[in-house]
Amino acid sequence: MSLPRPYDLGDAMRERAIHIPESCQEWTHSELIQRPLPAKDLTVPTVLVKRLLPDIDGPRHEQLFYLPGNPAISLFTGAGGIDIGLEQAGWTSVLQHEWNEGACETLIANRPHYFRHAALIQGDIRQTSTAMLLREAGLRVGEAHIITGGPPCQGFSTSSSKATRHEDDQRNDLVLEYVRVVREAQPHFFLFENVPGILRFQDGRYFRWFLEQAHSAFYELVYGLVDCVEYGVPQHRVRFICMGTRRDLVECDGLLAGLPAPECFSESDLRTIRDSSASLFGDGAARRLRRAPGIRYFPDRPVLIPPRPTCSHGRSADGFGRSEAFLDFYDRLEREEPDRLVTVPVGDV
Repeated sequence: MSLPRPYDLGDAMRERAIHIPESCQEWTHSELIQRPLPAKDLTVPTVLVKRLLPDIDGPRHEQLFYLPGNPAISLFTGAGGIDIGLEQAGWTSVLQHEWNEGACETLIANRPHYFRHAALIQGDIRQTSTAMLLREAGLRVGEAHIITGGPPCQGFSTSSSKATRHEDDQRNDLVLEYVRVVREAQPHFFLFENVPGILRFQDGRYFRWFLEQAHSAFYELVYGLVDCVEYGVPQHRVRFICMGTRRDLVECDGLLAGLPAPECFSESDLRTIRDSSASLFGDGAARRLRRAPGIRYFPDRPVLIPPRPTCSHGRSADGFGRSEAFLDFYDRLEREEPDRLVTVPVGDV
């Protein structure tokens, strides 16, 4: 898929290019360089889709380009679900990094309806420098508005048996690579997503270590557990979310990214498969759940474990063990019941 280059403004317009005229703001930003490779054939990080930057110079000979929203960098992109959500919320994906061949094919197939401004790198994040990420995104240190990512969770997931959940799983170290990119790129915000099992992994030591590393990267943190069904999605899916805000934005501008307040309170409020287009609230906002949407991290105070979401489907006592939700998803699903988490047998993972 080769995309045309943007409209040429001409020398006269380029000399006065303080901003880009509206007639030139809707141009395509990327072109396909090569198809994804099988993981076994990857030796170095490879640029699959490259951003096309316009030849527009500012009054100080700086390069100017237009983005319809704040720039977002995506690590461990997968099929691009988080990226689509960000674009629908107003951000613009400028870079995606993924290792899996099938996921890269999916990201390419969804262009240009989604990700039309984004470069795509296929490779091992441990071999990809932050300088390469910023170069392909067309950004400098501190210019990315948000970095998102959910490193592989197999080593933490409570749906895996003890035989497949190892403390020495090499994929667990990819969390460190995520923090490394955030530390070096210094985005305004970051969003980290993973399974709830990360909270209890290594008796909580790993979770505390992650918070210490992220906080030392010059970020203030708010974290918690969320269930998708509490936000209008007709499926129970509990995830750990950590939002980071660069400390200068907190101290100077009073900004602090947090978790959105849940929108559901009781079972009658849950959006179901049958009426997924129905209103969540019925008789008004008074029925919304009243609980703290997140916990702020302070390095000099005890680390708090976030409470289990009120509407979560798991039946374990504390919400972190091997829940029966992973054992009964083959049972009959009632039309009035939100969908359960879809899993696969561990042997097929």
